[in-house]
Amino acid sequence: MASASPEPAFVLVHSPLVGPTSWLPVARELERRGRVVVVPSLCGVAEAAAPQWRHVPEAVRVATGHLQRRVVLVGHSGAGLLLPMIAETLNVEVAGLMFVDSRLPPPAGRSPLGAPGFTGQLRAMATDGLLPRWSRWFGPDAMRELVPDERLRADLEAEMPRLPLSYFEAAVPLPDEWATRCPCAYLLLSALYRESAAAARANRWPVIEIDGVQHLAIATNPLPVTEALLDLERFVSNQPARAAASE
Repeated sequence: MASASPEPAFVLVHSPLVGPTSWLPVARELERRGRVVVVPSLCGVAEAAAPQWRHVPEAVRVATGHLQRRVVLVGHSGAGLLLPMIAETLNVEVAGLMFVDSRLPPPAGRSPLGAPGFTGQLRAMATDGLLPRWSRWFGPDAMRELVPDERLRADLEAEMPRLPLSYFEAAVPLPDEWATRCPCAYLLLSALYRESAAAARANRWPVIEIDGVQHLAIATNPLPVTEALLDLERFVSNQPARAAASE
């Protein structure tokens, strides 16, 4: 009898506003459970030629090139908007997409990278076309509240790039019927993304909400995040791929 297919690898994609360290605590927890994990670095986005978002799927494609198994793509925050295009680019089978505290791409067309109604504030913050590091967007105390641990906070801030304003003025073209090609799921960490979680429920995706954590819980609270991702992965892995049929 043929052996069962290996469990899919987790590909943990960080927001372009932070760095791969944000996912490392969860990656370590998954690896302790015997799972294969890849955390691509998107740190070259800030220096990439416009449109800078194109660097992201290419970086993930290169980072996953050695894998010989299916993958589950997990996108935190701003990375979620890029998951459909990343999935389109990879050379391995995508078992599912997981959005973590992220806006959802629209069902079709193009996905604006700037949040609706926030573009004006971004323009006001920019200097010579560059935005400050994300940790400085919301005042000096916001990052300390999100990440109380001083060493972890310093490690996270050291990776944060100054993205060009043009990054958020771009829109990503979406593959046709991207949400029907493979199962999708949503993990809610903060109230800011409750509307996106509601949209995921309306799509009949599985949704898990972790109470008492915040947007950077992938770094500060890796245990409940890991458990939630494993629960969601069991769902998406047991669903048949819904790639476009030939009829």
